Amino acid sequence: MQKFKARAIFTNDAECDDMNSFLHLLLYANDVDIEGLVLSSSCFHYEGDPDAGIEPKRWAGGQWMWDYLDAYGQAYPNLVVHDPAYPTPDYLRSVTCIGNVKTEGDMAEDTDGSELIRRAIFKDDPRQLYLLAGGGTNTIARSLKHIEDEFRGTDQWERIYRQVCEKCVIFMIVTQDNTYRDYLAGAWPDLRMLHCTSIYGIAFMFDETVAPENCLHVFKSSWIKPNLLDKGPLPAKYHTWFDGHVYPGEEPRSQFGSNMELKGGNWWGHQERDQYDMISEGDSPSFLYLIDKGLRSLEDPSYGSWGGRFVRKEDNEFNPAADYWCNAEDTCEPPMKPIAYQLTRWIGDWMNDFAERASWCVASRYEDANHAPEVEVAEGLDLTVAAGGSVVLHAEGSDPDGDALTYGWLRYEDVDTCEADVELESDGPVCTVRVGADAHPGDTIHIIVRVTDECASRETYMVNYRRVIMTVA
Repeated sequence: MQKFKARAIFTNDAECDDMNSFLHLLLYANDVDIEGLVLSSSCFHYEGDPDAGIEPKRWAGGQWMWDYLDAYGQAYPNLVVHDPAYPTPDYLRSVTCIGNVKTEGDMAEDTDGSELIRRAIFKDDPRQLYLLAGGGTNTIARSLKHIEDEFRGTDQWERIYRQVCEKCVIFMIVTQDNTYRDYLAGAWPDLRMLHCTSIYGIAFMFDETVAPENCLHVFKSSWIKPNLLDKGPLPAKYHTWFDGHVYPGEEPRSQFGSNMELKGGNWWGHQERDQYDMISEGDSPSFLYLIDKGLRSLEDPSYGSWGGRFVRKEDNEFNPAADYWCNAEDTCEPPMKPIAYQLTRWIGDWMNDFAERASWCVASRYEDANHAPEVEVAEGLDLTVAAGGSVVLHAEGSDPDGDALTYGWLRYEDVDTCEADVELESDGPVCTVRVGADAHPGDTIHIIVRVTDECASRETYMVNYRRVIMTVA
């Protein structure tokens, strides 16, 4: 399978969950074209500005990013054994820098980070550029303000405006400053915003209301420690509860690694935690959305993928005219929250895939680690079907390690538009899809085949998918 690699610049602040997402991203650096790793600020963390009388807030500095890249450098000789597409440590260092960090929403002046973003926007590359905001959008906003200041009022402005809006997509994790509201949504309304408004189930809080019950074990120390923390210097930097990590500048109530007074649920989330339990990866949906696993989410944000599912919303708090998308809700059984399930329905798969990537850090031979299966659908991915008719799909899977494969088929009913009954009858790699006679022309039906290499000798697995979109003729 020829994978598509999205262009991306990852901006983040310095919370421990940003650090975990940063680490997770490094293990997928072979599947995303990383053009920048930029430290920004947020309402939670900023450097301060003595000249303006602004004190630092929970500021951890930026050295941690280079420390993580040093650990990536230690893992790199093994990582390229498993995929030569991993970028070199020197390349990643060359695109790592500090953005606008003086205070919440700081966009007063150009910085190394904002200039890196501005140059990437005008790079001669036809692919879209995804600007990922794990902190505030302020460094992104500064880069666009520079462009506006340079071109607005000139005969080039309309062309430049359209070029930027067609080239860029912002993916914002919750709302961590007001620069989208106060600047971007008004000045750049046609620039698409994917707003991850729900990080339930991956950020701090883990229970059956926000994650599938059969996946809750991946948040526990009994799974996290052997599958992540014990896999070499890079995964060992993954922050977990009571693991001894001290976060510079952080307040005691958020020193989850070292403040033993937080035991017994004595913290703002009130859930009891054991040593090495997962803390959070609140910013990971931004890059997980970009990974080409066959779910086709980059074709349309409403399709859904590892990074969640989105719906366009004119009735929003920012600008009704903006190209603004926020998280959708997926149908699920109580006590699961629909707004959580649109993201966490995939969490077991991406955490297991992450764990297998961690194993690559310590496996110097290809045959000593697991690798993802591949799958294609013989009939193709865009098909027509008659009302009252049926289609037989044949998945063709292969595994680079020779593992036996498990096939599962599902209809993603929250995404498609067909209200008629659709019946799936599957037997391993073969699935018959029968469509009710009352289906209407133009209705769409989304069928996903999921292929895993689960086996008794391993606790974890890797996965790939193919999404078939049928249109009723």
